[in-house]
Amino acid sequence: MMMTTRLPLDRSQQAADYLRSAGGGVMDTIAHFWERLAQTPPLSRDDLHLVLAGQAAGEAAGVNISNAAGAMLYVPKAHRADILALSPDAGTALCGYLEKWWGDSQEQKSPVMDNGVIPTLPINYITGLAAGIEAITPRLLAVVSRKAPARKTINVLMTLPSDYPAALCRHVRLARDGDEPVLNRWRKMYNQERGILFDADVDAWIASRHVYVYDLNGQIIALAKFDLILPATVEIGGVFTFPEFRKQGHGTELINDLAYRIRQMKKTPLLQVDIENIPALTLYRKMNWIELGRLARVWLSSDS
Repeated sequence: MMMTTRLPLDRSQQAADYLRSAGGGVMDTIAHFWERLAQTPPLSRDDLHLVLAGQAAGEAAGVNISNAAGAMLYVPKAHRADILALSPDAGTALCGYLEKWWGDSQEQKSPVMDNGVIPTLPINYITGLAAGIEAITPRLLAVVSRKAPARKTINVLMTLPSDYPAALCRHVRLARDGDEPVLNRWRKMYNQERGILFDADVDAWIASRHVYVYDLNGQIIALAKFDLILPATVEIGGVFTFPEFRKQGHGTELINDLAYRIRQMKKTPLLQVDIENIPALTLYRKMNWIELGRLARVWLSSDS
């Protein structure tokens, strides 16, 4: 039978390393934030639950990183959890931990709130390796008294293997002063098509030097940005070609250019694609990008 062990935050680096090794690259971004937990202000640490699931290392011992089958960071005040579950049993154990913690925390309280509503586990949002999240979601929905998620997305995490070439494109440049109207158009149209609204401070985008445009004879026809720059990887995001210029190869040249720049930084290029965005997935596969795995995000309630 699987059990759970809550780790002290001074072991967050070990938990982050486990996410990287067990998650096949899909959980690397999440791992980056886990390894910073030890720096969390002391007054906030009790509110962070860093938990392993797996077989006990011995009769009276807890779960060790070496034999873990799942890991979770739960932040009650933020109503969210990052979860890696490599088996249904691990998912069950992690859900059981949440239920027990919530039951224990309510033990000294009235079972009914002043408005007559029975309190439910404060968790609205979960993210993690897709297979595990899919298995855990029904049980968590029952705990928060929901029949279906408010929203769910699954992203395919992809990378360009080092043996496939990438090259600079003479039409690609950094966004600069004067590009603001086009950047705002990109922001609005991306939200219309993909349901994701970028931060509105386009001046800060330009200053960051992480936004690139495909400029053809003075007209910007495609854009992309570096979403996250980590020690070993850079994630490309917001890739967008304006509708009137699609299917002409411009997006391919832009992505290849950014992959080249990332390699020059001695890092690995990554990108995430919504599993329902078939045109984009088809394009990246034709460009020799390969799938590392799938990352799921589930909003259990509309309050998140």
